[in-house]
Amino acid sequence: MKAREHPSGYAPAMAAPPDPVPEYASACLDYVRRALAFELDFTADTLPVLDHYVTTVRELLDERPALAPLVARATGAYFGEVVRTVVPAFWRIPSANVHDWQLCCRFSYLWVNPVGIAFDALHGGTDHDGPRSHVRTSPEERPFLERRLETVPPVPEDQYFLFTTRLEVIEIANEALHARLEEQGYGDTELGDDDYATEHEGRALDS
Repeated sequence: MKAREHPSGYAPAMAAPPDPVPEYASACLDYVRRALAFELDFTADTLPVLDHYVTTVRELLDERPALAPLVARATGAYFGEVVRTVVPAFWRIPSANVHDWQLCCRFSYLWVNPVGIAFDALHGGTDHDGPRSHVRTSPEERPFLERRLETVPPVPEDQYFLFTTRLEVIEIANEALHARLEEQGYGDTELGDDDYATEHEGRALDS
C-alpha cells in the first residue's frame, strides 16, 4: 500500500483511526526523527528501524522509567497503523485505559493490543505493567490457531518480541483464520465493532 502522509492524510481504503491514536503515532514519528534522523512512513519496511529505536530507549529505562509508557503508547500506535497497511483491521478504543485497546481484523476473528506489543518490544519481554500482547481469537478457534502457530519456525529469543516478528505472527494468524472461514463459506464476511464488543474478554494465545 502506498505510504500515507501524517497525521491527516490517510489512504482512501483506510478510515482514520480514533483518537488518541493519531496523536500518539505522530509522537512516534517525532521520537524516531530526533533520535535516529529517520523519517518513518507507515510501511512495514520501517519496523526494523522501530525495533532499533526501542532498544536505544531500553538502555535509558533504569534512569528514566517514566519513558516506558510514553514510548510504548507512541510506538504501539505507529505499529498498529503499520499493521493496518498489511492486514485489514480497525481500532477499538473503548476507554482511555490502554489495557482495553484492540486492533481487530476485519476478515478473521482475531485481535491484538498494539500497545502491549510495544511494551514487550521496549522491555524485551513480558515483565512490565503494560497490556497483554497475545494474539486473541474466539475459544472455538483457539485450538486450530494454536496448531497453526506451532508450525511456525522458532526464532531466537532476542528476536521474539520484535515488532517485525509480531507482524509476521499477526499475518500468519489472520491468513489461517480467514482461510478457515473461506472453507466454511464465510470468506466474504466482514466483521465490525459489534462483533468484537460481545467477546472483548476473549482468550489469549501465546505469539
